[in-house]
Amino acid sequence: MDDQQKQDGYGKRPLWQWVLLYIVIGVVIYGAVYYFISNKHQSDYNMSSSSIMKPTMTPKPTAMLQKFSDSSDFQYAYKIFPGAISAESKQAMSGFTMTTKTLPDGSTQIVLTAQKLGYTSQQYVVKTGDTLYFIERNLQDDNPQEDSDANSHDDTAVLVDSQGYIAR
Repeated sequence: MDDQQKQDGYGKRPLWQWVLLYIVIGVVIYGAVYYFISNKHQSDYNMSSSSIMKPTMTPKPTAMLQKFSDSSDFQYAYKIFPGAISAESKQAMSGFTMTTKTLPDGSTQIVLTAQKLGYTSQQYVVKTGDTLYFIERNLQDDNPQEDSDANSHDDTAVLVDSQGYIAR
């Protein structure tokens, strides 16, 4: 009868190994959920790893595009082109210089040049009727007198077409 051991529960592994295995699995699942949820809030117009970003301007059906006014970043938007740049927009753009160049087709090339390490320079082509906004989620971390920003990872621009859709 001693040769026949009863196989109950978790078998021959000690309980602490099973607890450790459940903890590891829980951490992996939690990490995956956190990763996918945090990526859900990032928009398609975030900065890329290249030093200059030029958005792709391929036409897509309107049903696939997002109205900028419906975007979660709309509340953090500061208009930078066309027209005069407001004092708040200048503050939001701390750490960048903006240059404009009129192109032969009548559109305007906007280059936002990074002035500090950690920033990414950006380039946009704004067609007639389009608007370029600068996104700054925390205006309080910008210091226009020193042209500095405590958090450079929340700064990017968004190109909005004449219909109010985010240009991709």
